[in-house]
Formats: sequence, structure tokens, C-alpha cells
Amino acid sequence: MTGVKKVSYALMAVFLAAAVWLRLGPVILAGLFSFMILDLTYRLFIRKLSPDLSRWLALLVFLMAATLVSVMFVRFVRQTISTLPQIAATAIPKLIALSESYGIDLPFDNVYELREVVIKEIKDNAEIITKASGFLTLGFFHVVIAIFVAILCFFSTPEQRFEPNLLDCVRREVDARLRNFLFSFEKVFGAQIGIAAVNTLLTAVFLSLMQFPHKPFLVTATFLLGILPIVGNILSNTIIVGTALTISPRHAVFALGFLIVIHKGEYFLNSRIVGSRINAPMWQTLLVILVGERIMGVPGIILGPALLHYIQEELRLIQTPQTLEELRHGVLTTGHHSGSAPIH
Repeated sequence: MTGVKKVSYALMAVFLAAAVWLRLGPVILAGLFSFMILDLTYRLFIRKLSPDLSRWLALLVFLMAATLVSVMFVRFVRQTISTLPQIAATAIPKLIALSESYGIDLPFDNVYELREVVIKEIKDNAEIITKASGFLTLGFFHVVIAIFVAILCFFSTPEQRFEPNLLDCVRREVDARLRNFLFSFEKVFGAQIGIAAVNTLLTAVFLSLMQFPHKPFLVTATFLLGILPIVGNILSNTIIVGTALTISPRHAVFALGFLIVIHKGEYFLNSRIVGSRINAPMWQTLLVILVGERIMGVPGIILGPALLHYIQEELRLIQTPQTLEELRHGVLTTGHHSGSAPIH
């Protein structure tokens, strides 16, 4: 490995550490998502149109998609505030009755006690809520800046001339690191969106057939929460089963059975869509999700698998000085001289 490439890896590590220290998870996520949409649509248009026209059309598609996502998110927040209390007020008494009939003790006896528990948790986590409210002001401004930076990077000239000097050599290697990271994010996040879309479509059909109330809210929650790997499915499933309980315990059992079946099928989708791209065992994915959540919160849940894939790809690109046969021969020789048993 050349010294310039080592410098690029060090700069990339410093960039990621600074993002964690400065709590720039939402900013990075917004910038990566914006550039991904722009780049994907540009690659579709460039097949039949000129480069300049493709770029402007890609920007138009991105603005439409950003507007749609923003409207969807605002509606989802409003629906959550108005709908979740209705679901809880109806489902909790039925849940209490079921627990009493089966002799199961719950940590609350009625809706009011549950509200007290929620208020206590809010007071205990006041610092987190304060940071979340700050995100709606200064943090939102940072996200807007990240989106504009992504647009400017997209419209920058792709053909760059690198002079034979240290600065341009380092810049070229850093650009390669950033392209690899963008590639990893596109693979992981794009696959997760595809899985969430399939899951949302099947769930919407089930909710319509079973005549569930609050279908627009449940469908939106299934898609938006489904983008979060693993954690999002748990949250959306809890909301759907709770809504089913407002109808009858039978509907709750049917909903739970359907969600189990659909997520078993989702394992197949993960193996086909995500697994074939990331090529990482489940324990590694769970570990990076847990660490990402502790470090960056919700953005860390999304960025964690992408960072795992990026590290894997970078390690694959590094050429080792010895071949596998040489390493194996060295291990066998060392074991023979030390008197230990050969390793097969």
C-alpha cells in the first residue's frame, strides 16, 4: 500500500470520527440520500438523453421526491400524534382483560397508569428530548445545507485533472474512498427501501382484507419504519398488532401470524437482495446496528450496515504481500518447528 493511500484512509477515519463527535448523523444521512437519488436518476436518463439534460431532469425528479417524502413525513407525525392515543385507549383495556384471564401481570392497570409511566420516562429522558427539539431548528438548517452540498457535488464536473503533486494524489485517493462509501450506502439503503416497499404492499393488502381501521397511518408507518433495519419492523409490528387488538383478540392473532409469515419471507428477500450485496453474517449486522444506535441514534441504525459494507469493500481492495498458499505454508512451518500439531 502506498503512503498516499494510507493518508486517504487516515483522512476518511478522521472524517467519520468527526461526524460521530459532532453528531452529524442526520446531516450525513441527508447528504448521502440526496446524492443517491440524483445519481440513480441521472444514470437512468443518460442512457437516452444528453448529459446536461439528464442532470437537470435528475434534479427535477429529486425535488419532487424530496417534496413527497417531506409531506409524507409531516403527515405521519400528525397521524401518530392523533392516532396512537386512540389505538392505546382501545387496545390497553382489552390487553388488561386478556392478561387477567390468563393470569399475567402487567406493569400498569389502566390507560392512566400507562400515561404516568410515559410521563416519567419523558422526565427521565429530558436531555434527549431537548436535543431532539434542537434538531428541528439548527439541525434542520444543517440538513438543508447537506442537501445543497449534495446537489453542488452532483453538478460539479466529473472529469477532474490531477497534477503530479502530493495534493492532487491525496485528493484522488480521498475521492476513491468517498466513491466507495457512496457505493456501499447505495447498495445497503437501496436494498432496504426495496424490502420496505414489498413489505408495505403485502401489509396494505392484508389490512384491506381484514378491514383494519387507520389504514393510511398503518401503511405509512410500515414503510417509513421499515427503512430502519430490524428495529423498524419491531415497531411497525407492535403498532399493527395493537390496532388489531382494538377489533378483537382473533384479529390480533391473525395479524401476528401474518407478520410472522411475511417476515419469514423477508429473510428470503434479505438473502437475495441484501445478503448477496453485503455478504455479512447476521451477528455482524446486529452488532453494527446496536453500536450505531448508541453512537448516532436513528441515523446510526441506517448508516451502520453501510459502514460495515464499506469496510469490507476497502479491505478487499488492499493487496496483501503474501498469497493464501504462502500464509498456509508459513503457519505449517512455524507449527512444525515449534513442536505443535499441524493445522489443517
